[in-house]
Amino acid sequence: MPANTRSRQNKAKNNQTPSPIPAPDGSDGTAPASNEPSLVNQLHDELRRFLPQKKNSWDHECFFAEEIVHGIPELPTDALPSERQADIEAKVLRILDALGVEATPWAVFRMGKMSEDRPHLTKVILPSRSHYYAVPGRARSLKEMCNYRHIFIRASLTEAERKKEYDLRQEVRNRNHSLCHGECVVYKGEVVKVLDIPSLRRSQRMSQASFFEEIYEDDGQFSERHRLRGSRVPTEPKGKTLYDHSYFK
Repeated sequence: MPANTRSRQNKAKNNQTPSPIPAPDGSDGTAPASNEPSLVNQLHDELRRFLPQKKNSWDHECFFAEEIVHGIPELPTDALPSERQADIEAKVLRILDALGVEATPWAVFRMGKMSEDRPHLTKVILPSRSHYYAVPGRARSLKEMCNYRHIFIRASLTEAERKKEYDLRQEVRNRNHSLCHGECVVYKGEVVKVLDIPSLRRSQRMSQASFFEEIYEDDGQFSERHRLRGSRVPTEPKGKTLYDHSYFK
């Protein structure tokens, strides 16, 4: 074969386009399918499961802080809705002042249809559980006030909870009737003797203290005086202060 012919063949081989590298998942050279859609669907499923839980917890928190007030006088039926709302809000605030509860309710509104026979029930949503417990606990003092003797306050309960409360009160009445004196009361959803309440409170405080001690036993030091109270009081290590960021690392 002549030399010029061999040189032309070599140039043709060098100018050929290299064949593409075969795809690892097939011979057609297509790219592997992406997992992004499945990941997005998983995220959507997680969000759908998470949002209803947050909504339920929010509803439970609001319901837990609801009080029902009986006996608040109403304005005449021909009053404007805005005047009626402002009137009921002002009266609820005056009741809280009389009870010595410093709180601004989240919402105050009448329940049911308007009637001239008797005032509507009033629902009050308080901002925290501490207020929720403080208001009924001090409501008995209203009986000693001339302007608020007709006011009655109770917690907002479901039908099942109202039935449970009724059954507990009936049990207390039966026990006290058989004992001929008021020895039993309803305490935190249970029928207990009045003399047992201090010991129940002490046991509750001790259980809370042991709970906090178990959590923080490896994180910081406890003051002996505050150990029984269940609060963590770190002391200053040598060479460091409580404001030294390295102390909290």
